[in-house]
Amino acid sequence: MAENMMENLAGNIPHAGPMRWIHAAFAQKDDSIFAQQYIPADHPFLIHGHLPRSTIIEYIAQTAAAGGTALAVENPTGQAVSGMLIALRDVRFYSSAGAGDTLSLRVAVTHRMGNMFRCRGQAHCGATLICEGWFSFCIHSGK
Repeated sequence: MAENMMENLAGNIPHAGPMRWIHAAFAQKDDSIFAQQYIPADHPFLIHGHLPRSTIIEYIAQTAAAGGTALAVENPTGQAVSGMLIALRDVRFYSSAGAGDTLSLRVAVTHRMGNMFRCRGQAHCGATLICEGWFSFCIHSGK
């Protein structure tokens, strides 16, 4: 699944401390971003050992943020970029994830218009697809 792991892009994620849930993300040969993240038993959002669906969306959004500068932004100035999730479409959940699981996340940019982009995101737990859908983001240069 992770066929072209080179430079770790997780430093592009604007979150810090306990809200940065993705610690390693890599551009792939097909221009998607791939990340894997273990869910520890002390994850702050676990409820009865399972993650709420909204946290899976956040994992996918952070994976997209990691690849934002690599995939979606023509940024000749080298300025930092940040952005926000602005829309979800056809997001479906098929299963759940919890403490001790490892999420595999993949995000691929499919459309771009100026500083907005749409991507296809998926989250797997092992071989099981747990979430997929369309995610739209707006990005900007600077802080």
